[in-house]
Amino acid sequence: MNKIGIRVNANEKIAMGHLMRCMAVAQQLVKTGQAVLFILSEPYAEQLVLQNGFACTCLGRVYEQRELEIPELAELVRRQEISCLLLDAYDLSFRYMQQAGRLCKTVYIDDLEHFAYPADLLVNYTCNTALARERLQKDPSKKYLLGMRYAPLREEFSGEGIPIREQARQVLITTGGTDAYDMTAGILEALSGYPYLKKHAVSGKFSQNTAVLREMAGRDGSIQVYHDIPDICRVMKACDLAVSAGGGTLAELCACGVPTVCFAVADNQLPGIGTYAEAGIMMYAGDVRQDREGVIKKAAEYVELLAGDNTKRKDMGSKGKQFVDGKGAWRIAQEIAKLAAGSD
Repeated sequence: MNKIGIRVNANEKIAMGHLMRCMAVAQQLVKTGQAVLFILSEPYAEQLVLQNGFACTCLGRVYEQRELEIPELAELVRRQEISCLLLDAYDLSFRYMQQAGRLCKTVYIDDLEHFAYPADLLVNYTCNTALARERLQKDPSKKYLLGMRYAPLREEFSGEGIPIREQARQVLITTGGTDAYDMTAGILEALSGYPYLKKHAVSGKFSQNTAVLREMAGRDGSIQVYHDIPDICRVMKACDLAVSAGGGTLAELCACGVPTVCFAVADNQLPGIGTYAEAGIMMYAGDVRQDREGVIKKAAEYVELLAGDNTKRKDMGSKGKQFVDGKGAWRIAQEIAKLAAGSD
């Protein structure tokens, strides 16, 4: 049995997507017979990791002090006999990754392509992998896992897609772990004129707006609020369509076959969202940072359009399910297990 260290962070400033995709891969690593240890800077997300059945340790560093943690990380790798490190963070420097690579084999989940990462295995499941493919051609010694077949989703997302009903009645609204732009409340307000739609609003673990959403639900019986739920797949599959911020949630919605209206809240989301929209998989309502009110208005218009157009929803749901089959985490885990074992 090899031990895989997973170096990732999640807190009120960092999106939960990094941790969630790492837990999806960890779930499959355990099934391949690997031991897994999550390594965090601070204890913000420690309980969540433990609740999901994984071992976890904290380095006791403020997460911004990335370069200072190498001595502690090196000691941990030695003491725990870690044979491979899975790294998932946007703030890793070339120097940090080089130093980590001297400790053991390394794997990096990348969706920014900032530089030629010094890792043994690189995963880029975003739609924008042209630069990664170019680097692969220049350096065939590195192994790349490219494209949406490597989208690291939890196992429950590998099942059948939702049935497409004649008239949509249930809409999911999910805006990320922090909802920094208060989009959930804005979208709920914009959809208040559609009482026939049951609105399932997901409030993330670090959202500051949950109390407001619950107040809205108390006044409007068509709203149901979920806070930091562990089984988002169940809620997705109960819905006929969704409004969602960019990020890993979009891949989950694709895997469930849920027709989706999406919007951007960060630069790294734009390439993937663009590809979804161009392929007719999702409808793009815009970038919240440029025009929050405009995005909310357009999202509500798209929801109204899709609710009554089951032909359009069938087409979007089918394309999404074909694009993301939900087995990416298993494929990544297989490659990590081979790397840890020293086999090709």
